[in-house]
Order: sequence, then structure tokens, then C-alpha cells
Amino acid sequence: MKGTYYSFILSIIFTLPWSYASSWSNWLGPNHTGSIDDVHIEVPDADKEYPLLWTVKVGTGWSSPVVVQEKVILHDRVGKVERVHCFDAVTGQKLWEHSFRSDYRDNFGMSDGPRSTPGIKNGIIVTHSPNGLLKGISLDSGTALWKRDLKAEYQSPKGFFGRCSSPLIIGKKIIVDVGGEGVGIVAFSLENGETLWESRPRTADYASCVPLKYKDFDLVLSFMREGFIAVDATTGREQFFSPFRSQINASVHAATPLVIGDMVFLSACYKVGSSLWRLTEENGKSPGSMFEQKWAKKETMDCHYSTPVSYQGYLYGVHGRQEHRPQLRCIELRNGTVQWSKSGLGAGNLLRLGEKIIFLSETGELIIFEAQSKSFVSLHRQQVLGRGRAHYAYAGGMLFLRDERRLVGLRIKKIKDF
Repeated sequence: MKGTYYSFILSIIFTLPWSYASSWSNWLGPNHTGSIDDVHIEVPDADKEYPLLWTVKVGTGWSSPVVVQEKVILHDRVGKVERVHCFDAVTGQKLWEHSFRSDYRDNFGMSDGPRSTPGIKNGIIVTHSPNGLLKGISLDSGTALWKRDLKAEYQSPKGFFGRCSSPLIIGKKIIVDVGGEGVGIVAFSLENGETLWESRPRTADYASCVPLKYKDFDLVLSFMREGFIAVDATTGREQFFSPFRSQINASVHAATPLVIGDMVFLSACYKVGSSLWRLTEENGKSPGSMFEQKWAKKETMDCHYSTPVSYQGYLYGVHGRQEHRPQLRCIELRNGTVQWSKSGLGAGNLLRLGEKIIFLSETGELIIFEAQSKSFVSLHRQQVLGRGRAHYAYAGGMLFLRDERRLVGLRIKKIKDF
């Protein structure tokens, strides 16, 4: 009875603020950059913590939660079953569950759960399983609307850790880095899953596709096995390619390309390094001229799996491999110069809200620091989870985070601040 009353009160409290908050309906949020400019948060006093509103038990996987219409969607796995959950964002109450059998096994003994983050649009959830199953699911009911087996149809490669490309939804198209037999990037219909276009053959890796819409350009960018690729978002025709990869076979590209205006930042470990590209004035009139590489460096910000965030001409991210004592760093965007480094925090993921950056470490510690280039200034630290690698979501004044055992709703913005 007490729990029911508490949930009722929370529902009343959050009704108004949610109408003013944006959703987080896809990998890296509404801007595909892990950043929202117009949200400003306060940090608790030294002896206080952000309140944990609810906790629910979940299965394994590194798939991030996504949020839309006050609903939290999470893709996980328990035993031989993959599940897509829908929870009430305010109370954590489960609204429905869609489940299906999974035969995926990780070759390296790591998590057998999904790594791809769902995308949501027009009431349809799109999931991509590590065994190559692409599904459209009703947001309202959890009913399966359509499915495609990319492993059977395209021989999409398992890679080192299963299929991982998070679905990118543009208009009524779902775009996935398939990298299978005779294809690279593939667009499917959001409504029925039918194939709309296929780009030229390229090998899949672990970075997801992102859009770049700038002036007359409407592109899909991908950091595939061979390098940096741009295709036309309408036709799938490859517009640009540049080799940018490790010579080490046991390597991955996992950090998503970061678009900043007309620039694109790419980064990987395994002796690849980072680079900055810019749309040229040639406007792609000649082959290979669409992007110009402004700089390329190693040991500046070499990202293992975490995508950095940007703010006012600087990038903030994790430099170095997860198992090799990585550092949190700030570099200048225009030339890649390191501004500061912070050791001892381990690997993790970043999200920027206004002028503050939220870092969730692999050990489950939430660290908030200022987005400024002079030095690392920690504002708040709070243990919120156990170990995990999943990214997280912000919506309605709350963070939604998960590890290998639980999903939590953490309130980080006061109601009066909406």
C-alpha cells in the first residue's frame, strides 16, 4: 500500500515537468552527440546525493536505455531469452515485456546480451540483436510488427562481439551498418522492415551510423572496418571513403563518429589514433573531395569504445584502452592539443547537459565535472551502480542508467528548474 501511494505521488509530481522535457529516443540522444545544450542542472550539496527514485532488476547486456512518452525501453537477456522491456519512467513499473529466444554466444566469454541500443519513432521500437535479428515492436503494446534476419539474409558477420550497430532512424528509414555479403550500410522501412537501399560492400565494425545534415548535405556517416564512409541518406550511394583503420586484426572501431557542425571527429585505439575531418568547399564535386582531413594524431584522444562529447571548441572523452589505465581528457578540437588529463577514474561513458558533463565509470560511479578546458574540476561524485559498460539516457529531469543487474531512475533536476 505504501509503495502504491508513493508511486501515485511521484506520478502527480512529474506530470507537468515531463511536458517540457525532451525524449532520449536513440543512441546518443536527440542530437546523436551525447549532448543537450539547453538543459542546465544543479549539483547537490557536499553531504547530499541525487535521489534514486526507483530500481528494477534486469538481465545482461550493454544496450542503453531509451526514453519516449514517459516510457523507458531496455533490451536485455536472461538465459537463452532476449527481452525488450517497457517501464514507466516515473515509477519504474513494468508496462509490458516482449521476449524471444537467442542463440548468440560471445567468443571471448564476455556478455551474451545485446550491445545495440534501440531506436524509437512513430510508435515503433527498432532493436538489433547480437545474432543479427532486426525487429520492429509496437511501443504501445510490445507486439512484434515485423522482423528481418540479417545473419541469414546478408550473412552479417559476427565479428568479435556479435552485431552491434544501433539502428539510426531518419524519417521513415532505419539505417544499419550490416556489412554482410555484398552490402555495407542498409536502409529498411520503419513501417514494415522492407529493404529501401543498400550501399556498396563494406565490412561492419562496432561504431553506429550517425546523420550529418548541413546545408545541401544529407548524409549518413559510418566508421566501418575499412575506414570513414559517407553515403547519401536518400539513395545509399557512397559519397566519400577514406582508409582509417588499425593494421592489427584483433581491433575494433567502437566510438561513434562525432558530428560538430560541418566537422567530424573519429577515434579508435589499437594504434589508430584520432582525426578531424571537415566538409570542403568543393562540396564533393570530385571523388574523395567531400571531406578534408584537418589533422590526425595518435596518443591524443584514442577512444576504446566511449564516444566523446564537445563543448565550445573542446572535446572531452576517455583516452586509452579499457584495460590499460585510460585517462579522462580534454583536447582542443581545432588541433587535437591535450589541455588536461585525469587518471584514476577508469573507462566509462559521457553525457553533456549544458555546461556540465556527466561521466559514468565502468565501476558505476557517477562523476559530474565542468565542461572547461583549463583543468579537471569535479563537482559531484556518487556511487549509483555496479559494474557495466552501457551508456545512459536523460529525459524529464532524470537519468536512466543500467549495469548487468539493474536499471535505475535517478532524479538530477529539481522540479522548480523546469
